[in-house]
Amino acid sequence: MKHPFHQIHLYEIGSRLFCVKNGKQIQDLTNEIQKKTLFSWADEIWLMGVWKNSPSSQKIAQTMPELQVGYRKIRSKLKQDDVYGSPYSIYEYVPDPLLCESPDLTDIQKWFHSQNKKLILDFVPNHMAIDSPIVLENPNLFLKTEEPNDSKNTFIHPNGIRYYHGKDPYFDGWTDTIQWDFSNSEVERYHIQLLKKIAKQCDGVRCDMAMLPLPNVFEKTFGKKSVYHWKNIIHTIKEEYPEFKFYAEVYWGLEETLQTLGFDATYDKSFYDSLFHQNLEYVYQSIQKRSSTSLIRFLENHDENRAYDTFGLQSKTYFGLLSASPSTILLYDGQELGLSKKIPVQMIVADEEEPVPTIESFYTNALSIIRKRSKSLEHNDIQYFEFNQLPIFARLLYSEYQMELFIWNFNQVSVSGWIPYQEGLYYKEELTDIVSGNVFSQEKKEEGIYFQLNPNQLQWFIF
Repeated sequence: MKHPFHQIHLYEIGSRLFCVKNGKQIQDLTNEIQKKTLFSWADEIWLMGVWKNSPSSQKIAQTMPELQVGYRKIRSKLKQDDVYGSPYSIYEYVPDPLLCESPDLTDIQKWFHSQNKKLILDFVPNHMAIDSPIVLENPNLFLKTEEPNDSKNTFIHPNGIRYYHGKDPYFDGWTDTIQWDFSNSEVERYHIQLLKKIAKQCDGVRCDMAMLPLPNVFEKTFGKKSVYHWKNIIHTIKEEYPEFKFYAEVYWGLEETLQTLGFDATYDKSFYDSLFHQNLEYVYQSIQKRSSTSLIRFLENHDENRAYDTFGLQSKTYFGLLSASPSTILLYDGQELGLSKKIPVQMIVADEEEPVPTIESFYTNALSIIRKRSKSLEHNDIQYFEFNQLPIFARLLYSEYQMELFIWNFNQVSVSGWIPYQEGLYYKEELTDIVSGNVFSQEKKEEGIYFQLNPNQLQWFIF
């Protein structure tokens, strides 16, 4: 039985690195963006790190000893100005002059719309930069403390008040940030006004650490009751901007909680962790479910190590699994080249890295296939005949001009058997596997198409 198959393709670009590398601001780089392999694949572009940089964050990032090792791994001749500060320690929600001199990004959004793409930007609900002018204007919106001995998590602001740094319940605070006080109902109203300004210039926000304002999480972190309501915030914004999207970076099994509060999609970190730890049975169960675009699945992003560094050539198999899974798929700039060095978010310059030809070739072919899919896409999980009674994952994707067959062995031993002929699946003398590039000769048999798969091997064929 066929079922509707939906994917959203989300492409993350590190805006600061991109602009500095090309020596131009974002509005002057549209031609360079269009040349990107991932651009034509993507439905939405997440320009990460566009908001105004904090001078204090830059100074802290430049001087923190524990960050220097990461910097030097990707910059052999490190200069102080190569370190710009964290894009998640936001000074103000206006474009950083390094990227854009305009007061907003509406012209950039219009250009993306002309290319049939949506623009996603960052929103950081938990904290601001310690030197943000918002603190001086609204000192009571941030979390005060009487803990003078907690130097790792608190600081005295120039206004004379001791505040908490932004933090989560498991680690010390981020020393370049100041914590919003979610026990103050005015914070919710202030955030609604911030988001209305953001919604005028983009199509959605990726909300950083979106679970931190939740009542139980905030109380666990600071011992105070949160009166911050994501449901009300999202509903209020969508009343004025119905198509505006909210994406959540979320961990600790709170994905469904945030979806019930109105988030359009949430990180599926459990899926990534299962790939990392080779819990393939969990991966199989996940992709067997009729999941939807409410799950954001990825092999890397700016927080994780590079996919090629983590998974090696097996990253091709895992991208094939993503391509066969109804979800929102996140790809990070450089993933399609097999780049392996994780660049700290504080950096705006990195040494050039050579692409990996086998990875680059694979993504070129795979993305070309995905681009040819029609919007009226359907899938069917097919039955097969096995020789050794072990299950495999076998899925057909039906599109107007092509059909894709995915076969994946998630078992710890080799599996072989037959995929029976059915609608769209017909005899071909030769089948080319998109993942390995290998060509398989086939004899016409009544049983169907023969397969033989090693453990954790995926084959992806086009008909």
